[in-house]
Amino acid sequence: MGIVEVLPGISGGTVALLTQIYERLVDSLSQIAQFRGTDVDRGAWIASLKFLAQLGFWMVCGFVASMLTILEFVNQEPLLFWGAVLGIIIGAVVQLSRAANRKDLVRFVPLGLLVGIPVVAFPATSLEPPLWMFAVGGIGAFSAWILPGISGSMMLLLMGLWLPTLEAVRHLEMTKLALFAGGMALAFAVVPRILARGVRRYRQPMLAFFIGLVASTLYRAWPWRSDTGFPELPTFGMESQLLAVVVCMILGCACVLILMQLVERDIA
Repeated sequence: MGIVEVLPGISGGTVALLTQIYERLVDSLSQIAQFRGTDVDRGAWIASLKFLAQLGFWMVCGFVASMLTILEFVNQEPLLFWGAVLGIIIGAVVQLSRAANRKDLVRFVPLGLLVGIPVVAFPATSLEPPLWMFAVGGIGAFSAWILPGISGSMMLLLMGLWLPTLEAVRHLEMTKLALFAGGMALAFAVVPRILARGVRRYRQPMLAFFIGLVASTLYRAWPWRSDTGFPELPTFGMESQLLAVVVCMILGCACVLILMQLVERDIA
């Protein structure tokens, strides 16, 4: 989850959904946000805190590793990277669809696409953001992080905050980071409660809706782009490059399916 949150391609919520910890994640966040101090709540609150602390530690490790290694690969071989991300998303859609009700897939996947595609297709701004935008970015990043499909990094990219936020982290610009953290704290107090109730009451419809959100990110992950940023087909004479991208796509898809088979075996 920490690795993918650096990159505007696949959501940490998607990883949580694939590894079957999503419901526990939103329940734990909801428990932390609404703790009232009673004896009954305290046990669940401590268990949730332990789970989130473990998850947070490994997310930080993945985040740092991603910043140090994967971002360099993105700069050096962007086509191969996005080909792998495209395969990962395809594998995620296939894997998640196996656990969903067919009727709900027909009803709610299109709804997820209708919500997700306008978000991922919206052109990103490159203007220098004002300070208050970092607070808005924190709200958007947390909300997107916990929703499968639209990653927090993609939301920041669309708001023109992706590189400025990474630079703020690298250079420890405390004002920007404090505003960003404040926005995340506000979203933390509200979003998990809504999602926890929704997942408990409408598990299958929400899973199908999430699948639509995940599938919508295929638009953003398409490797070939025009100068204006819109998707385009590979041109004549790029056969070797196309083959390399397809191989990366197949490897990305296969990795997801194999890893999820191992997860299901461990759970069983």
